[in-house]
Amino acid sequence: MEKEKYPRLLISIFTLMLVPFLNIYAQTTPFFVLNLQDKDKYIKELNSWSGGHYTSVKSMHEASVDSMVIHDGIKFYKGYFISPSSYFGMDEANNKLYILEDINKYMMLDFNIPPGQTFLGYVGGGSPVEITVRGTDSLRKYSFGEITISGSSEETYTVERGRGFTFHRRGWQSHTGGDSENFSSFDQIRFNQNGDTIYNTTNWIPRISFSPEMTTAEFVKTFSVNTNHDLNSQLSNSIPGINFNDSLFIRYFYTNGVDSTTTVVEKVPAEKPKTNITVNLDSTKMKAGYSFNYRFTLRDKFFRPKLVSHPSSIGFHTLSYDPSVGLIEDDPQIPVSIDLRSFPNPVSLNNNLGNHSATIRFNMLSAGYAKGTLYDILGRPVAEILEGDFPVGENSIKFNAEGLSSGMYVFRLATKSGSEFIKILVTK
Repeated sequence: MEKEKYPRLLISIFTLMLVPFLNIYAQTTPFFVLNLQDKDKYIKELNSWSGGHYTSVKSMHEASVDSMVIHDGIKFYKGYFISPSSYFGMDEANNKLYILEDINKYMMLDFNIPPGQTFLGYVGGGSPVEITVRGTDSLRKYSFGEITISGSSEETYTVERGRGFTFHRRGWQSHTGGDSENFSSFDQIRFNQNGDTIYNTTNWIPRISFSPEMTTAEFVKTFSVNTNHDLNSQLSNSIPGINFNDSLFIRYFYTNGVDSTTTVVEKVPAEKPKTNITVNLDSTKMKAGYSFNYRFTLRDKFFRPKLVSHPSSIGFHTLSYDPSVGLIEDDPQIPVSIDLRSFPNPVSLNNNLGNHSATIRFNMLSAGYAKGTLYDILGRPVAEILEGDFPVGENSIKFNAEGLSSGMYVFRLATKSGSEFIKILVTK
């Protein structure tokens, strides 16, 4: 028994030494960083109950940090949608967020306070309020309530480590006379320190479809493409005329199987429900036996644009020429390779943005069943990443590496057209 005391004593001493280190780490590692490259794009939903009538209005907003001042050694930035006219500053050394009003700074959020506890923070108004901390180390929720002349309100700020504050804000406010309103903003996108952007919501994508005319007699060709977006469909009743798509591109070249011209890319604003692109075809080349190969790509308006292509990201529609009927639409060129790839690779488990995932892209040479399995370096199956039926053309799935050990893995995709392998490196 005496021998067992020494290991326990050493563990206790080590734990006591570790606590100050963890406190120093919490205070010297900022929860996130503010800078002049920050931009917000978000949807605000306002639900109101007034005079016995309920209304719901959604609107899209953008905000951009436009100025910076230094006060007490802290850089304060103005332009965040939470309060566009206010300056917010991150005390990176002490891991606290301040708001600047009338040349005085007030502590708003203290990121050293762990979930389950409360503190006094300033969110505007006359006095600090008691703020309750919930969530995890990487995703915090700061809730508080206020009583004002017009009634009461309760709000929650959601803050993600490495990403920024208030990408989701909810609340309600009641007024005298029984009227009340609820408000919510979501899908806010923030630039990080490198000028890149991050999606909070990944399910909303552009939608594109195209049904080519089988024949046409003219060398001036107008292509009518159906262009839409998931958010257009979701919000069209609340925000008439809203359009989250930005541009439609046509990429084309001529080829006779041996010789090919340089690829040309043209774009027009993406309209809805149809976008038209007119191209003057080279009649000389078409009559000389060249085919016209083309592909459409639709881009949306987010800071990191999402792209969809038709017929696929590497496939092409083709037009050929027959003197008796004119231009003939051939079957789309189907990709000849599964073209399995992953990005990013390596996948970092220590990404301070909380993103431990990669996107695996692959081509289906024909519609049907596909199964993807992850193996360790010894060939032992680790996880089933995908299984099911997929359409022809390019497909993608999210691969989350959280919970895996660092090291090299092999991902195998099996389809009825064949199988391919890629190596994926997971790092810490």
